[in-house]
Amino acid sequence: MSTQRPSVISISIGSPGDEAVDAAVTRAVALGVHVVVAAGNSNRDAKDFSPARVPSVITVGATNIHDGRWVTSASVGSNYGPVVDVFAPGEDITSAWIGSNTATKRITGTSMATPHVAGLVAYLLAVEGRRTPENMMGRIKQLAPDRLLSGIPPGTQNEIIWNGGA
Repeated sequence: MSTQRPSVISISIGSPGDEAVDAAVTRAVALGVHVVVAAGNSNRDAKDFSPARVPSVITVGATNIHDGRWVTSASVGSNYGPVVDVFAPGEDITSAWIGSNTATKRITGTSMATPHVAGLVAYLLAVEGRRTPENMMGRIKQLAPDRLLSGIPPGTQNEIIWNGGA
């Protein structure tokens, strides 16, 4: 584990399998950095996308406002599958936007869900102290209520983030 202060990387990008991207995030995790990535918005198995497919990162799917997996159409929706570790709110999220220092926009997708989880990781590091990325993954899953979401395909974790009520 790194001797530096704890670090969290939130990655809201994705691409078809890319070994260079996978290697970069794998190296960051090996150095003790907590890496949280978006599962993608193609309504497909996330195992085909980088860096979502990297086992050592926390891969995040998106939920809708009705506590179901966010899906708009056959080709637009939160990716799913065994590499998705946890879900977080991802529909109609107010986000900073371009144009001014105060501009905002309501956006939907796994790129909006991922920062929720990165924030939870940072919160847990601050409140509970340092832990390895592997241990953090376990802690996130330990806190996450399971089987509460609808529309989760078989083989996909049905867990939504929660901070444990703290």
